[in-house]
Amino acid sequence: MRTVLYLCDMKRIKFPVGIANLEKLVTENFVLIDKTPYIELLEQQESFVSFLRPRRIGKSFFISLLEYYYDIRHKEKFQTLFGNYYIGQNPTPLASTFRVLRFNFSGLDTRNQKSSETSFLLSVASSIESFMQIYDLFEVEKRKEILSKPNASDVMNALFKAYKDDSTPIYLLIDEYDHFTNEILVRDLREFKKSVSKDGYVRKFYETIKIATEEGSVLRFFITGVSPITLDSLTSGFNIVTHLTHKRAFHDMAGFTEAQVGELLDMVLQDTTRRQAIIDDMKNWYNGYKFSKEAKNTIYNSNMTLFFLEEFQDQQKYPTLMLDPNIMPDYSKLKAMFQVANLEGNIEVLEEILRTGEVESEQIYQFALIEEFGKKEFVNFLFYLGNLTIKREGEFGIGVVFKIPNYVIAELYWQYYAHVLHQRNELAYKENEGRAAIHALARGEVEPYLRLVEANLKALSNRDFQNFDEKYVKMLMMVYAMQGQAFYMPTERETTGGGYIDLEIYIRPNNSHKHAQYIFEIKYIKKGEEKTFDKVKEDAIKQLKHYRETDTYLHTKTDLQAIVVIFVKDALYWENV
Repeated sequence: MRTVLYLCDMKRIKFPVGIANLEKLVTENFVLIDKTPYIELLEQQESFVSFLRPRRIGKSFFISLLEYYYDIRHKEKFQTLFGNYYIGQNPTPLASTFRVLRFNFSGLDTRNQKSSETSFLLSVASSIESFMQIYDLFEVEKRKEILSKPNASDVMNALFKAYKDDSTPIYLLIDEYDHFTNEILVRDLREFKKSVSKDGYVRKFYETIKIATEEGSVLRFFITGVSPITLDSLTSGFNIVTHLTHKRAFHDMAGFTEAQVGELLDMVLQDTTRRQAIIDDMKNWYNGYKFSKEAKNTIYNSNMTLFFLEEFQDQQKYPTLMLDPNIMPDYSKLKAMFQVANLEGNIEVLEEILRTGEVESEQIYQFALIEEFGKKEFVNFLFYLGNLTIKREGEFGIGVVFKIPNYVIAELYWQYYAHVLHQRNELAYKENEGRAAIHALARGEVEPYLRLVEANLKALSNRDFQNFDEKYVKMLMMVYAMQGQAFYMPTERETTGGGYIDLEIYIRPNNSHKHAQYIFEIKYIKKGEEKTFDKVKEDAIKQLKHYRETDTYLHTKTDLQAIVVIFVKDALYWENV
């Protein structure tokens, strides 16, 4: 079934980059993916639901769909907004029957406990004031009385008390429900626990919603966010939620499928012979998210996809930046995540992910922060925030193997790991030296780059060599090759002739300048085993020759060098094959 709808004959397609308001999208002729079948599906489920997904993947747009669909204020323009979509042609019984109370908890001031609580109160009061004004509820004095309460839960209680005899039910929507509590969690775990504990202001706010559902003022609610940690921490104070996050039926409710991305690309692509190559590149950069073990497909980040297509359509060229600049603040968020509870333990998780390409853990459906925030909790925290995704079920059905979803997230990890290495080991890295080494590498001169890697391998402590192998050499080589965003390094790519190349360094797909490209076979010889050098080198050369002869992907690469790298004692040896 076709799900991409564009109801305008304008030559230039309007992609809704960063726009989540349904009325604006429809009336101003933006291209849309029809997500309205999920409204029907939702109405058949429990009344009180949560749906968690990473940032910038389409949650706010779905909130807007629900708001316009159920709000009695928009009944007269229902056909204008929904007539061309599935739900407009198959309306449900509850369409246009609610007053909608909407909250958005992003952008709160979480610098300290006082500012967090005050900012939360102001946000709640502002939404309630807007709700009362929009629907012309109560006299002016009554509104003032409701808004004068000293905390968020009291404001909510006052509203629901005044509203309880109204015959029109409330549909409550909360967008980014945990945006500010996650910031608190990262900054101060104790403060987070206090805010969601029995007497905490966050818990009391949600308790008032639970009471309103019991009394009948709130008949339905839909909550979006990123992580279940806040909801789980509320325990019995808010135990009425049905979690849709892992349900296969709702897997594609946010984000794009590959078929949908293909339809969008076809709308702007002029040279159709490029189609598969472009799809492959978009898949590497923006796809890979899987939130249910039972899901048959992965999904694309919608914001990243729309950014690419918006930039691509005019010149038929990849954007100068493959990543929307608005996503860049996520690097600082990633750095902050690693500070939660146990920095050193979290860094060990990062090293495992980068060294092996995956990490195995029990999947957490409900967090219990009364217990220690250990490896299992941190891995799942990264998963919910979109920095890991499901690769496969664990052996014998025990646990889950997680991996990095795509190259965008991989680059964020490598940037952070470079920061960690330089701080923790005081590595001898200077930005001008690194830039010069990358420029030389692009020219086809590998020595400055490998000398830089060698110098920093020598700087690592003896402790780091206790369980050392070639994966550590590869990690350091990747850290420096990532600098300056000159190269693209796919990981876990199985060659057509069988096997995996240790390290591939290619021209980035958005780079129109031709430069040298590389494949490396990396070996490490332990102390005392130096006599094996010739045999190790011979085997490595054979492997590289095999890849060059049998891998069809390598046949598409120009100016390709194949290099054996062997770290032995305190020296790095390399040879161009």
